[in-house]
Amino acid sequence: MENIAVIFGGKSVEHDISIITALQVMAAMPKQYNVIPLYCRSDGIMVTAENLADANVYLDYAKNVKKESQVAFKTGHNKVYFLNKNKIKKVVKLDAAILCNHGHGGEDGSLQGLLEMCEIPYTSPGVTSSAICMDKAFTKMALKEFEIPTPAYVQLNKCQYAEKQAEILQNVGKSLGFPCIVKPARCGSSVGISICESETEFEGCIENAFVYDDKVVIEEFIDGAREFFCAVVDISGKAVASKIDEAVKTKFYTFEEKYLEKKTHSEIKIAKALEKEIRARALQTYQALECKGVVRVDFLMDGNKQLYVNEVNTIPGSLAFNLFESNFEDLLNALIISAKKRVEDKSKVVYQFNSSAIENFIKLQGCSKSSK
Repeated sequence: MENIAVIFGGKSVEHDISIITALQVMAAMPKQYNVIPLYCRSDGIMVTAENLADANVYLDYAKNVKKESQVAFKTGHNKVYFLNKNKIKKVVKLDAAILCNHGHGGEDGSLQGLLEMCEIPYTSPGVTSSAICMDKAFTKMALKEFEIPTPAYVQLNKCQYAEKQAEILQNVGKSLGFPCIVKPARCGSSVGISICESETEFEGCIENAFVYDDKVVIEEFIDGAREFFCAVVDISGKAVASKIDEAVKTKFYTFEEKYLEKKTHSEIKIAKALEKEIRARALQTYQALECKGVVRVDFLMDGNKQLYVNEVNTIPGSLAFNLFESNFEDLLNALIISAKKRVEDKSKVVYQFNSSAIENFIKLQGCSKSSK
């Protein structure tokens, strides 16, 4: 039986949403796999425990967790090490890892880099793609390079804002106008986002965004925009687009609307031409940003029916299983198979190059010393 790690949690404002995704994944895992839950606590420490598949544990984690052990990885080894008082008590070979971490430390390429070093297959885009898609400004730069429409924007960091506040306000007013959208550049689930209605609100909106990141993206506000979601998954090397969903929202899709309010959901019906365009754009975006695994592309459409790619989520909530016709179990199985195939393909790449560079360096060092 293959061992599949389900990694979730993390030092992220989306920590709780990550737990929910992981619980859904663990409940739907195909029976042929042995699930190894690996929980990144809010303090950044990764652990495993006896009852991590029970949602009630997370209501009071410190009180409810049973037989918790810290875990560690060793580069060059596709294993996870369970520790007890810093001593290894158990070693488990991992055949693949399903990543359920949303946001900082899990969706930004950090975790992907660790797993790459350990040669553990994982179900998400790679390091570069994850890092670019996590940063809304970098995402927009890449989209523009491929001539994929995205809302106009301005980016800034804390130092720039502190030094040129008046100039930045003037530039935003001139290039984007008010209202505009203010977002932390590397955050998700609509945390820290606000609509800045006027110049008088600008400072407060910027400061709110800076609470969650030291880089901010300011976007044009598309009044009355419809918001669509389309996921793409890599199955046996072929990218497949999902069905399309539409957000039921106020001015923008808030955290509360996404996760805390009861939804009355009905299947949406959109024109065949629009459905075709959204799917084509989602596939184009997926391929342009070199995505892997399952990714959700979020779209905005203005009153003139101009379609924009708004954001790209490389580890979407619930792994976007609700957008696919197949059941969750089949999706998870496809993700695991594809992840393992990518590692197999990568193993054929040559990473070593024998040369006389070190020998030549030593000789030159010797010549340098003898000439003194």
